[in-house]
Amino acid sequence: MHNLIIVDDEEYALQALIENIQWEQIGIAHVYKAMDADEAKELFRTVPIDIMICDIEMPKETGLQLLEWVRGHYPHTETIFLTGHALFNYAQTAIQLESFDYLLKPVKYDQLMQTVERALNKIQEDHDMKHTHEIYKKYYGLWEKRKPLLIERFWKDILGQRMRSTPEQIRDLTESYNIYLDVDSKVLPIIISVEQWDREFNIRDEEIMEYALRNAAEEIILNNWPGIVIQDRSGINIVLLYGNEQQMPQIEELMERCKQYIAGCTGYFYCHLSCYIGTPVTIANLTQIYYDLLEMERQNVTQSNSVLKLTSRIEEPHHLLPVPWFPELSVLFELGKRGELLERVDEVFELLGKQEQLSAETLGFFYHALLHMVYDILHKNNISIREVVLDKRPYDDLTATRSLSHLKAWTLEIISRGLDLIHPPHKPPKSVVENICTYIESHTGEDFSREDLASFVNFNSAYLSRLFKKETGMSLSDYIVKCRVEKAKSLLIQSTVKVADIAEIVGYYNISHFTKMFKKHTSLTPQDYRKQYRI
Repeated sequence: MHNLIIVDDEEYALQALIENIQWEQIGIAHVYKAMDADEAKELFRTVPIDIMICDIEMPKETGLQLLEWVRGHYPHTETIFLTGHALFNYAQTAIQLESFDYLLKPVKYDQLMQTVERALNKIQEDHDMKHTHEIYKKYYGLWEKRKPLLIERFWKDILGQRMRSTPEQIRDLTESYNIYLDVDSKVLPIIISVEQWDREFNIRDEEIMEYALRNAAEEIILNNWPGIVIQDRSGINIVLLYGNEQQMPQIEELMERCKQYIAGCTGYFYCHLSCYIGTPVTIANLTQIYYDLLEMERQNVTQSNSVLKLTSRIEEPHHLLPVPWFPELSVLFELGKRGELLERVDEVFELLGKQEQLSAETLGFFYHALLHMVYDILHKNNISIREVVLDKRPYDDLTATRSLSHLKAWTLEIISRGLDLIHPPHKPPKSVVENICTYIESHTGEDFSREDLASFVNFNSAYLSRLFKKETGMSLSDYIVKCRVEKAKSLLIQSTVKVADIAEIVGYYNISHFTKMFKKHTSLTPQDYRKQYRI
């Protein structure tokens, strides 16, 4: 409902308008009256007025002068003039002051009601428009504020193939986000790969450092070139430069800026990183180049703090480098020979670093083989693998195999933790005989001689035999047979493996000889032993 005021110095005419029109029918809640401009102004200051019906010719101050005052103080009020004189200059002034309408006296009531209704409709339209404008202004401000996030989301969806990269869809989205690109524009991607942090950061601090790296990339690599720096859904930082062929920087200049960026980040942000530069492509072909760069980054396990450009599609290596050192590492690890083990690890990684065909697959094989070796030895010592790899876990498989240096750091960490658990520093070292027993128990399925055992502990074979017999009460050969029979007994009870296969597992490749030796120590054949003791 609305309020209306009638301003007229003729009291009878004023009263007639109030009493003879059904104002409530057209949405007027209150009708106020004023005999002159001063009285009208006082009412304006007291109550909100939506519509003013005003005579032009009044004493002291005319209706036109009153309208001028109303326009200055209450600009949303609509004014309808009533006058007994059809003078052009009155009408012209009323129009200039933006009055709603101009009616001649004596006015017809139905004509006045229609005019007031139109004024009310205009007031409602203005109100709706103002409300719409406020909503638009509010959400436009929010949109402007979130626009960088929306643009980042656009590129993430393109790279992650979460949307169809059709020319029509690309055109619609670039126009919506005010990205000044068309379907034929070029995009040049650069992957920034953080290889290693020189300091330990918690999750929050690392995110801050990653944010700092992106800001530095905007300043040094983009440096006013059209583009954006984003982080993809896997956490990789990506620089995207875009424009036409003429706007794209020369590759030499781009490589130089990447070198400056790497030098700055190494000095200020405590990290080592490399830049992988792609080639300019259309938005529709961006995903393929992006995956090629990721593969290039994955295969680079030797070069650090480097700028590498994509010249051709990355191909998988045809041959994987064999890694034959694990039996030796396993023995040294199980015996607790920390110094020799670490020395051998250094030699292994030095050899790996010299390989021209070193690949991520080779590092992955080394990672899983070493983890399996540690797991197997810990299991035999009744130690959970969780105590090594999950307690303060510094690496996962992707991180550990990211580069040769990452893998070496992980290897040394795992070995150190495992050795501390199996051979605590306060625990006295094993004797030579204990080391020999451990070796035999771990290699029951292998063919080894007394000379092999002596070489392992750097002893004379005859002296080792005498020393072993003195400390254990049995000969080396008897102890070897005892260990093989014990393992065979365990397999016969706990598995359904064939007897012939068990014989090979414990180092006997002649089933008759295995049966003879087994019966000598148990008084039963392997088959009878399984029947009698297996639950």
